[in-house]
Amino acid sequence: MLKVVLILMLSAFLSFGMDLIRVTDSIYMAKGHYGLPSKENRGFMSNSYGVLTREGWIVIDTLSTPELAKEFMEALRKIKEVPVIYVIITHYHMDHWFGISAYKEVGAKVIAHKNLREFYEDGSADMVLEAVRKAFPGVFENVRLSPPDIVVDSPVKLRVGRKVIEIIPMTPAHTNTDLVVRIGDVLFVGDLVSYKRIPFLGDRNVATRRWLEVLDRIKKMRPRVLLGGHGDPMDLKAVDWTKEYITYLREKVRKMKEEGLFVDEIKEALKDTPFKDSYMYQEFHMRNVYSIFNELDMEL
Repeated sequence: MLKVVLILMLSAFLSFGMDLIRVTDSIYMAKGHYGLPSKENRGFMSNSYGVLTREGWIVIDTLSTPELAKEFMEALRKIKEVPVIYVIITHYHMDHWFGISAYKEVGAKVIAHKNLREFYEDGSADMVLEAVRKAFPGVFENVRLSPPDIVVDSPVKLRVGRKVIEIIPMTPAHTNTDLVVRIGDVLFVGDLVSYKRIPFLGDRNVATRRWLEVLDRIKKMRPRVLLGGHGDPMDLKAVDWTKEYITYLREKVRKMKEEGLFVDEIKEALKDTPFKDSYMYQEFHMRNVYSIFNELDMEL
């Protein structure tokens, strides 16, 4: 019996291991798993990217714990033993920046939207950390948050070696801290774009009407590859898919509100939608309906 338990534990650990995927000659990806944080998945439910330059690594998003961040850095070192110079955080959700302390320890400079620094300084970040520790015990105990070193609120260009990294704020949309990073024809889009994975519309700073405008803006940039916070590398059809889901929900909820339906009635009516087979539907969809119900009131 003990042998069976050990095999199952080892199988679970290996199934949530971290293997790098080579996206281009200089971009490597750690692909997170679908689902909410748990002891079993170690909080590894989002993507992180390493961009190799002549001067060192640039990392996009820290993952959700310092343990995962260190594991990612170790994987990058096996490709090339050079330092991590910069870390760029696409937005303030836990799975994208809670691993920050590991990068601070190795001297990397962390870049984020100025609103993320304010989120840290006003105490909101600590409140969120306390809440997720209670909601997901055993995952975030070693997280230590600290502010970014460099903040932006307008487009900037960063030259590292021969690479030009464009950092473009696109807020408010998914959050009020969204950054898009462009390197050549590759666009790192955080959680602004997803494909067959329900986007989370429940952030307190979400602005879905503006988000639709941001998606149009991303499409006009005509990237060859989009690298998101979750799932596989994407192309422009993912922009259309994300826009279709947000538009569908906004239009359905608005129509039902105009007909006088209450939020619980609308949630019941929208349990079954054309997007029901997408990843994270059960986890996010009802929350998204509720969020848009309230957001539409603010738009009046």
